Formats: sequence, structure tokens, C-alpha cells
Amino acid sequence: MTKKEFYAKLKYKNVAFGLACSLLLILAVGSAVGKQSEKTDKPAKAESSSAEQKEEPESPEPTQNTYTQGRGATDFKYIEVRNETALHQGLLMPYAGDEDYLGGRPEGLESVYEHLFDDKGNQLAYTRSIYVYLTGETLEHFNALITDFKTQKNHNDLMIADGYVPETLDMKDNEYWTEDYTKALKCDEHYLGTSIDLKVYKGDGSYPDLTNEGDYAWVYENLPAYGFILRYPEGKQDITGNDGYSNHIRFVGYPDSQIIYDKELTLEEYIEELKKYDYKNELILTDTHGGRYCVYYVPADEKGRTTNIPVPIKADGELKYRISGDGDSGFVVSCMLDKP
Repeated sequence: MTKKEFYAKLKYKNVAFGLACSLLLILAVGSAVGKQSEKTDKPAKAESSSAEQKEEPESPEPTQNTYTQGRGATDFKYIEVRNETALHQGLLMPYAGDEDYLGGRPEGLESVYEHLFDDKGNQLAYTRSIYVYLTGETLEHFNALITDFKTQKNHNDLMIADGYVPETLDMKDNEYWTEDYTKALKCDEHYLGTSIDLKVYKGDGSYPDLTNEGDYAWVYENLPAYGFILRYPEGKQDITGNDGYSNHIRFVGYPDSQIIYDKELTLEEYIEELKKYDYKNELILTDTHGGRYCVYYVPADEKGRTTNIPVPIKADGELKYRISGDGDSGFVVSCMLDKP
């Protein structure tokens, strides 16, 4: 073999060797990429599987309030009240117009005018006069009602025609309290400071009574959520002692307002119904918002001047409760057990 042939042959071997090395390198890189791809794909698949496991169907929210009876609370403390005064005070006292009013002047009376606007100064409702008053608690809840009514139905034409009835001479001499109008008052429970007569302000000088029609049906359907009831419904004259009034509402507080609405009771019927329940066997409401409440009746101590009323407590503090006299023989305790 000549020297020239030797180098030519060596050249071809180097080329072949180079090609073989290149092929091996390509295969090695391809294999590494494939393995890396597998590593990358597997977590993505697992992540997708995890996401699928999380997408479980949610439990449907309850569509109606539920009622049970039993022991909603297990721990209590006692509040001593004087029967002479406490029996005639509270949000649930049914005031009969043919009886003397013994509840005294309501505390915290405020002019309704200051509560007829939203926080931006936009008017939400009207009043017949600036000399109409209600308790601050009543007005706070009424403001929430008219605020939502404006949001839901775009109405700001409700008008407070009557609220608290002032007795002072300077009020009676005011043009608002004309002799004819004073004689026209039919619901003496306005003395409580929690009752409202509603009209609709038409803007043409007329203001008819509010009725359960059209957009205004929203008001009636939602009264209980804000603590109000229709005080004198039609067909209940024999029970309430008053004719039916479509525009006379009263603040009694929640959950009592919701129970009265759900069970289609008058205030008088509600109190009689509650006499079936004591603090060891309460009427318990669980509403659609998840709130849980209990109500029960405590007879007044007939032998003493005071009554010790059991009210629920929790280990971490007091529960929110109210006590109301029924104007006759006992007290209603309303309590929130669990927040919504």
C-alpha cells in the first residue's frame, strides 16, 4: 500500500467515525429530551387530576327557613325585671287602642327626615312632615329597607305619613297636627315609636296608601328581613281589634318578624303560640342565610313584683337577645344562637 493510499483510507475511516459519533450524539440528545418530556408531562397530568378532584358539586343552599323545637341553648343567666314596667315595654307588646297606654315615652326618638337619604345625600323616601318621629332602631332598619328598595326596583317614592304621636301642646299646635288629622288617627300603637303608616308620593299632590301591587310587592315580601311586619292584615279583625290596613307596618325585630311572616300570624297570635315554648323547649329558626335563632315565653311571677328571666349565654360571651313584655302576663325572649 502506497503512502497516498494509506492516508486516503485513514481519511475515510475518520469520516465514518465522525458520522458514527454524530449519530450517537443525536440519539443521546433525543433520548434525554424524551425523558425530560416525560418528567414534565407527569406533574401536569397529576395537577389536572387534583383539579378534577376539587371540582366537587357544592351543597345547595337551603331555599326556605326551617323550624324545630328543643334546646337551642344550654347555658343561661337570669335577668331580674320589674313586672309593673317591663310587662308594658318591648318591641312585641301588642297595644290595644281601648286600653290605657302604660309604656311611657319611647327612648331614642329621632326625626324621620334625617334617615330618608343615602350616604351620598340622595333621597330614598319622603315624609309628610319633619314632625314625625320614630325610635332610632326603627329608623336604622327602615333606612336599610328603602335603600335596598331603591337598588332593586329604582323607587324612592315611599312616604312616611305617620310615626310617633307627640302629645306636647307645641306639637299639636303645629300645622301638621290639625284637628281633623288628629281625629283620623286609627292606630294608637303609634305611641310606641315603632309603627309607620306608608303612602306613595306621586308628585302631583296625591299620596295614596301603599298597597301590595306591582313593584311595591317587593316591600311586603321583604319586610320581615328588616324586622318589620304588616301589623293589621285583612281578615284578622277579630284577633287584632282593628280593620285591615295595607300600609301600617311595625318594627318588631328579627327573628320574630320572620316567624310571624312564615307562619302567617298576627302579633297577638304569635305571642299565644310562643306560650307553648319555654327556655327548656325553644322554638328554633334556621334561616336560609345560615343564622340560627331561638324564641320562648317566660310567665311573669304572679306572687312577686319582679320576674327572673333566663337568657342564653355562651362560654365565650353573651349572646344577642331581647326581652319584650306582652302587656299582660309574661315575656318573650328572642335570641340569636349563631350568626348568618
